[in-house]
Amino acid sequence: MENSMQTLLYKIGELQKKQIIKQTEVKRRGEDFNVFNVLGLWSEEVRLHSAMLAELLNPEGSHGCNENFLRLFIQDVVEIKLSNDMDELSKAFTTAEYHIGCINEEETEGGRIDILIEMPQNTGIPSLIIENKIYADDQPNQLRRYYNFGVTKYQSPDNFKILYLTLYGSSASTTSTGEGEPFDYIKCSYIHHIRKWLEHCAAIAYDKPKVRETIIQYNHLLTQITAYYMNEKNPIIEEIASKEDYLKNAILICSYQNDIIKKAISGPITKALEHIREMAEQKTQLNIKFKSNEFTERSGKLDWGFSYFITNSQKTVKVVYIFDKWGLIDLYYGISKDNISSGVPITPIFNNPSDNWPWGWEWAPDKYNTWNGENLYHIIDELTSQPYESSEFCKNILDVIVKSSKLLNN
Repeated sequence: MENSMQTLLYKIGELQKKQIIKQTEVKRRGEDFNVFNVLGLWSEEVRLHSAMLAELLNPEGSHGCNENFLRLFIQDVVEIKLSNDMDELSKAFTTAEYHIGCINEEETEGGRIDILIEMPQNTGIPSLIIENKIYADDQPNQLRRYYNFGVTKYQSPDNFKILYLTLYGSSASTTSTGEGEPFDYIKCSYIHHIRKWLEHCAAIAYDKPKVRETIIQYNHLLTQITAYYMNEKNPIIEEIASKEDYLKNAILICSYQNDIIKKAISGPITKALEHIREMAEQKTQLNIKFKSNEFTERSGKLDWGFSYFITNSQKTVKVVYIFDKWGLIDLYYGISKDNISSGVPITPIFNNPSDNWPWGWEWAPDKYNTWNGENLYHIIDELTSQPYESSEFCKNILDVIVKSSKLLNN
């Protein structure tokens, strides 16, 4: 068993090194750059996703491809065959956030349709009511209200279709469909329908580089948020699954996950945090102490934190690092309101000052804000493969301590 375990750990290490090399090359080529992520819009249903889809589906849209994107959508997503000589689609009218009135007391009428595409009557193509669900919950009678609107406006269910668009093609809840006579709606997904449609749109826009690149970037964003890469084979998982002994050993290792994480934090990470204290003392010429909290556990998830006490002859500033969620997720830091930092002038030096955090608090950088799984691996790899003075992890915490120490100069 010992030899098998050692072999497994060695192979995992080698495969992980290859993964890091691959990820480094992807980053070097800029393949991870995405303007929608940079602007923090990736989860914005209205501001990004509905607006983007509505613009592409608008024959009069700024993309300059006329009705061609809409034609593809009807064929790829709605699955209605169209003749090549149908020019009337250019007269379709697309609206985002279409207001259908205030919601009545019975919640059977009113609301806002995410995207409404009104088709010319002579085409024989039904108008499209699109409900776009990325992360928001269903509202009471939401699809029922849109169905009632469609029947009233278009006179017959044959003249319109409701599309319920979600990340993975989920069904609408009974909360949304409500009570009454059942009605039909089409389940659509970003992971399959929209991604495929966008690929075809990008191909059509081959002679419009700005439009094409924007579509490709948006499709890449959908690849990220639908965790599409999870469907690809992970070489580490495949190696573990290649032998029964490897599988048994991997399961055994998983059973000790929290104990292993504790060792990782109390070992190489705490060693680095202690060294940061020494660097900070040299830089500030102040007395600085480091203190780590005891590990706590709830429902199989760990919690932990640490602090730095910065002291001159009269006052002390306590910088706190704690996790927002169990499982060592979402690390943030700041100076909280307590007896230790009393007497220090309340001058906010971080973002988000509040009653409990009068000097402010901020989230840790994304690459360091979760201390489990692969994130923890990368943190330890950084701390053990280069001098602390070169580590971005160490520099970030050192900068926070130095910034906080200036409160003692007031």
